[in-house]
Amino acid sequence: MELSDIVLVLVSIVSTISIAVIKSIMTDIKELEHTMNSCQTSMPKEYVLKEDYKTEIREIKKMLGNIYDIIRTDKK
Repeated sequence: MELSDIVLVLVSIVSTISIAVIKSIMTDIKELEHTMNSCQTSMPKEYVLKEDYKTEIREIKKMLGNIYDIIRTDKK
């Protein structure tokens, strides 16, 4: 075997390994894109905005305060 044959074999091995690594990376990127897209589409359905949450909590506290006031006035 000549030196050029050895070099060609090494280059082919390195290129084969490189192709496998690149394919693996591309698969991971596609899975990540799919996950990101599914998160973006499900986010409005599953999560609430912080400002909306604060508004709702204020309304609930106000209603509870009114109920407490009614209960207190009924006891007197």
